[in-house]
Amino acid sequence: MSSTYPLDPRSAAAAQVRATLQDRERALRAEVEAARQIGRTDPAAVAREVRDREEEADAQVTTGINDAEIDRDVAELREIGEALQRLDAGRYGQCKSCDELIDPRRLAAEPFAVRCTRCQGEREQAQRRI
Repeated sequence: MSSTYPLDPRSAAAAQVRATLQDRERALRAEVEAARQIGRTDPAAVAREVRDREEEADAQVTTGINDAEIDRDVAELREIGEALQRLDAGRYGQCKSCDELIDPRRLAAEPFAVRCTRCQGEREQAQRRI
């Protein structure tokens, strides 16, 4: 991956980032679909099938975990879509908050990062105060 940001959308580095994001996007879509297939079981039917309260509680926990996983994956899919838009617009690697360049190591670890480390840290601290 090139360390020259923001990336030119036509560059080889941009093509590599695009491929990485699209691979992750495909994997997440498959995970969401699989989780939705599992979750298509009617919770009322599951409740009728359980024999006691402990089994019912287990079924509710499993359903809750499944729903949380889907929510997390859908949020990441949204972030990937936004990263692809930034890449196409020639703004990939530029901080959303301060317009400074995002460290290439941060982008390697989290290719859909929208903020530099400093701005992301400030945002997280502000959210903790709420």
